[in-house]
Amino acid sequence: MGRRGALQRPRRGRQAWARKLGFLLTGSLAASALALLLGPDAFWPPFLLPLLAGAVLLFEPGALLVTLWAGITLAIAPAVGPAMQPRDALLGISLYLLAGLLLGHRQRRHRRLQSSLATSSLTDRLTGVYNYGTFVDHLRSEVRQAERYGGELALVMLDLDHFKRFNDAYGHQAGNDLLRNVGAVLRGLLRDADIVARYGGEEFAVLIRGDELDGLRLAERIRRSVLLLKVPVTGGEAYVTVSCGAASYPSDARDETQLVEYADAALYASKKSGRNCVCGHALGKMESRATRREARRAAGA
Repeated sequence: MGRRGALQRPRRGRQAWARKLGFLLTGSLAASALALLLGPDAFWPPFLLPLLAGAVLLFEPGALLVTLWAGITLAIAPAVGPAMQPRDALLGISLYLLAGLLLGHRQRRHRRLQSSLATSSLTDRLTGVYNYGTFVDHLRSEVRQAERYGGELALVMLDLDHFKRFNDAYGHQAGNDLLRNVGAVLRGLLRDADIVARYGGEEFAVLIRGDELDGLRLAERIRRSVLLLKVPVTGGEAYVTVSCGAASYPSDARDETQLVEYADAALYASKKSGRNCVCGHALGKMESRATRREARRAAGA
């Protein structure tokens, strides 16, 4: 699922780029025909719309492409009608290129700003992962997809152990640095198709395609990675641990609300078991290779 999702996005991007390019070339061809038909005095106006479209759709490269096309059209113009004066032709091409590049540059900056604003509304500013509201929307959508097309979802809830104690000892800035580093660890461990969010405070949620055992395996990787995380603090470095709980849909939970409840209950079981461990709603605590083998046998039964 992760590989397929990662491959589909670039493919859709290439298809969109090809459509824009085709639209631009069609418009430039129509502008060329009109310019050659009307003659030198009306040569430039037909290219205004393709130039604008090129700058809006493909930014500077689009404007450059339309200007190049206009130059080619201008070069063949003497074969079908009166020739334009070389000085006028050079001046026109230069002005078209300059205007198109400036417009394309402004459009690119505007698009980046829009993308940044859209991203900031979906993600947690501190950690760089999704925020609670975005996660709830994704969770609902993924559950509906699994309900319609089949498949399993695993939800992992994780909570930093003794985070208040860490804040009291090292200060809130160190606590923010810790949350930021944990967010980076989670982003580094997950696939493109996986969903990770800051669920609230020092609690995170991860939604993946797979059963509870897949969730437990991921939770164990997260636990080990956080355990190795070095957080710079005044006077040296600090280490933290994390507790994780996992549940699955539809084999455990009947809907997204119950999935969150079961994963949260498994997280609470990890806390009760002494923290720095991983528990599943159905498979229980995973603390050794023997336990993992038993969990695999139970999952295959």
